[in-house]
Amino acid sequence: MLKALNLSDFKERKRELLLDYATYAADAADLATRILGTDQRMTDTELMATKSAAAAMRMTRARARYAADLLTLSYSAGIVTADLRSFYPAVLGYWEEFAKYDRAFDESSESQGAVVAHFGLLGDDFEMVNRMTCLGILLGWTALLPRLASLLDYRNPRMDGMLERLFQPFVPGRAAAPDECTRHLPYFKTLKIFRADRKDQAPMMARYLEQWYHASRREPFYDSHKRDAAFIGYWSWEAAAITFLLDINDSSYRDATFYPSDLVEFARVQRNRSLSNVLATDAVGELRARSGDACPRRGLWESLTDPVVRRIFEQGNVMSNLHASYGLTVWIYKGEA
Repeated sequence: MLKALNLSDFKERKRELLLDYATYAADAADLATRILGTDQRMTDTELMATKSAAAAMRMTRARARYAADLLTLSYSAGIVTADLRSFYPAVLGYWEEFAKYDRAFDESSESQGAVVAHFGLLGDDFEMVNRMTCLGILLGWTALLPRLASLLDYRNPRMDGMLERLFQPFVPGRAAAPDECTRHLPYFKTLKIFRADRKDQAPMMARYLEQWYHASRREPFYDSHKRDAAFIGYWSWEAAAITFLLDINDSSYRDATFYPSDLVEFARVQRNRSLSNVLATDAVGELRARSGDACPRRGLWESLTDPVVRRIFEQGNVMSNLHASYGLTVWIYKGEA
């Protein structure tokens, strides 16, 4: 469980300027208490034996939401990124446990034949799914994204164009991403960024962030800092995840409101550490290059991807990006062609 910040640390570290300490302290304590309370009830076999399928489903669904909100609130308050990263797998585990009980409910007579998605992409669940997807990428848990994607595949009538593009490099075997979003505003505007020429991506993302909050007026979080409902912060998670995934230079919008720039930097540091190992020349002088670099030698090159791709590059050509799991593609020189 994430440890709450004291007032002094909160004042020094908080990321969300609209969040005050009293709100944070009360909501963080409430969410943690609810999560731990459910954990305890779930281990009480006698108690759980008395619960209907519907009750167990509702209980685990609530805990999954509480955990996602605590992760988000903790980011807004200023919890260090390494601690947020450590908490992410536990949150995903809560989502998976809810899915197990949700299926059990669907298969019981209590459901009366009504079967719905674990996390519906056509409704308000979308925003929470977007958070979990983007935080999985930004916190360095891309290896867990297939597990998240499998939860979304259950009974969702339509997949989302933006989410599928975020999953694509990390979840093999998925269908082609659709060219529409299940939640139109603001997310459909990101599809143009994916398709844009590299030189146009940064200005397009800057405009996206300028318009993001007003375009999100139909989302459940809109104006939540003015309501009694718990306020966990305003962040365009997708802007950060797409910036990282497409390797966009964010210098023109790094200080933009709603842009979690430190998460992008964290993700890039993690990726570069991986790449420094992958790109190292081995004892027999293996030549490697990464996408975006100029090809150092003409010949046949093989990608470190699954499936493997082989291409001939001329010296000076730009090495292709196949959207490998760490955001870039590493190529190994195989010899003259």
